[in-house]
Amino acid sequence: MSCIRIMAGSSEEADAVQAAIVTVLEVGGGDRDYPMRNGFGVRCYLEVRLPQARTVQARATRVDRPELES
Repeated sequence: MSCIRIMAGSSEEADAVQAAIVTVLEVGGGDRDYPMRNGFGVRCYLEVRLPQARTVQARATRVDRPELES
């Protein structure tokens, strides 16, 4: 598990950055924004980790070539 700090100009901007990170990493936290110390904007903290490897199995039926079905 690793931590990421997002420093943004607004809550909406921080949410947009978090939404982009969620597409790549598994994310926990990030449900609270904190005001920036000595400045404008917000910061939030995320706990992240690499996504777990998944195995996907699919089964297809060839309706155009039934002779291929076993």
